[in-house]
Amino acid sequence: MKKYLTVHFHDEHIAEIVPSNELNLAQILFLNGAFKGVPLCSGMGRCTLCKVRYESNHPTPHKEELKKFSSNEIERGWRLSCLHSAKPATIFIPQPERVVPRVSDKFSKKLPENISLAVDLGTTGLQWAFTINGEIVKSGQELNPQIGLGSEVMSRLAFAAKPEQCKVLSELVTGRIETLIAETGKIKELVIAGNPSMTSILAQDDVQGLSYAPYSLPSKAGNSITISPRLPKAYIPAHFSPFVGADITAGIVSLNFSDEKPEYPYLFGDLGTNGEFVLALSEEEYIVSSVPMGPALEGVGLSNGRTAGPGAISSFTLTPVGLTPLFISQPDKENRPGITGTGYLSLCSLLLRSGVLTREGQFGSGNTPFAAKLAAKITQEQGSPALDLGHKLSLPAADVEEILKVKAAFNLAMSALLDQANLPPSSLKSLILGGAMGQHVNIKDLVTTGFIPAETAGITRAAGNTSLAGAVILTNNQNARDFALSLPPRSSVLELAGSKDFGQKYLERMIFQYVY
Repeated sequence: MKKYLTVHFHDEHIAEIVPSNELNLAQILFLNGAFKGVPLCSGMGRCTLCKVRYESNHPTPHKEELKKFSSNEIERGWRLSCLHSAKPATIFIPQPERVVPRVSDKFSKKLPENISLAVDLGTTGLQWAFTINGEIVKSGQELNPQIGLGSEVMSRLAFAAKPEQCKVLSELVTGRIETLIAETGKIKELVIAGNPSMTSILAQDDVQGLSYAPYSLPSKAGNSITISPRLPKAYIPAHFSPFVGADITAGIVSLNFSDEKPEYPYLFGDLGTNGEFVLALSEEEYIVSSVPMGPALEGVGLSNGRTAGPGAISSFTLTPVGLTPLFISQPDKENRPGITGTGYLSLCSLLLRSGVLTREGQFGSGNTPFAAKLAAKITQEQGSPALDLGHKLSLPAADVEEILKVKAAFNLAMSALLDQANLPPSSLKSLILGGAMGQHVNIKDLVTTGFIPAETAGITRAAGNTSLAGAVILTNNQNARDFALSLPPRSSVLELAGSKDFGQKYLERMIFQYVY
């Protein structure tokens, strides 16, 4: 009887892997070099980027696979490796799709000895900047190297439940940081901002308190810790609560130590896989909250999702010629193009205005001749409606539902915070968006899709990666560190996910319209 997992890679490399009862097939393949740089949905069965072809011991297909593959493909052995255990078999892994390139710029000058490194450790992405006296001299972005072991917070925490697996996750990040520093030179300061789950895993803390209710923080942070014997101590900004962490603290630092310091009251959201929000009422009063948003806006888990980068579609327009995508840069011939989270928002906004999509998230017939021509491209994919976008891309109904889930979560967090403070949206002086959405989003698209109320459009601004910007400031500014440490005592926490009416309020907001 076969004892090993024999893996045939697309480049003709063959590997013999010991099966695992603990990990699924995608995870063990990832740990053995597969799917590097690929934005996997990691167990949700949506993205199809972990597909493999079984050449022996075909497992019974799951319902998700019956939707993603044709009957002929199922018969030939195609499966999603994230949905199957790592049992002995012979499999083939095709050339990876939608690989996210590492993007970085060149050094602007010869570097002296007093260089520092600021890191934004997101659940999906890793962004970093080398700085001198708070000025960036080199920066870059890439996928979080842990993403193949869980695409969102809870799945990452589940993998980290065992100390030996938590160590694997930690070393994936510390190893990458070590490589960055080795390419650059010795650094004097290291600042890492991230949500409590990411920084706790990095520190190899016991994450049980973050995994199960009643939730608790392993550490409140706000100090420097050892994450690797080969790295300088890493300063982690203070956390507010189990799901509002150092990334939002760094974001508030970036807003308050900039030339555009916001006037109170303002609402600030760091919008990634985990949405973290702060309603700043005064210098002494903050209300913080969080809501799980999933990785969709970061280009993960959707049928054609991609993180922002070369070859990705960032927006759409509708012209007499038809639906026209705007690429960040033209995709190469070998890689099928993908759509960023903000590209999906642009697309949904356009379809809503055109009547090709209803407020309830259903496909419509269009309200103009151009729109009707586009609606005629609605077809069926494995038994579900989908809109043919051209460029070998489509928008299935399941993707629309995922965007609606993100919208509902965002809408709920915003309306709940304002209700807690007894403030109408019109009372806000500014609505500031950081994180994945806060880098490239069009404010009009947020209004059309119902993420924000129309009366806040004029005061809303996208602030980019505020977590990284704050981490940069914290590399060399003691006043900023003192300010960051003072924020949690001034704050109250509004629990959303655990409230009795969370489910009802969430479902009420599952429409493309802002619900107060």
